[in-house]
Amino acid sequence: MIAMLLWIVGCYGVAVATVHLMHRLQKKLRGDKPAPWMHVIVATHNDERHMEWIVRAYCWFAWLKGRRLHLTMVDSGSMDATIDIVWRMARRYDVTCDMMSVSSVKEQMEVVTLLEKKRQVEEIQFVLYLKRKEDWRKVPFMAGSSL
Repeated sequence: MIAMLLWIVGCYGVAVATVHLMHRLQKKLRGDKPAPWMHVIVATHNDERHMEWIVRAYCWFAWLKGRRLHLTMVDSGSMDATIDIVWRMARRYDVTCDMMSVSSVKEQMEVVTLLEKKRQVEEIQFVLYLKRKEDWRKVPFMAGSSL
């Protein structure tokens, strides 16, 4: 019994030491530069059922990758709580967030295309059109995800 407890405590200690060493290595490699950005552009329309999951998934993914997260929501006139949910989740997870309201799907696609072209050099960018099934593969931690 005692040997088993010592084994568990030893494994825990090794895990803690490994995490601290990896953190120091990452800090040493990056230097004083801030963590690079991950930019997620989401085209929405009445998607309150999915927004909390999407924001949480990308927050965790950015945290695991050591990146800062910026969300840009391009909303085409949602009548539900989509925007409120995004703001609440962004405040909770300390994520920078922009909201853009457009009047049509065509205008939404044009705005998303413009945002894609403004991509920064070190920035990782994901574009999600929630009405397209193939874009759901870009959401982390989902079955069949390509991330």
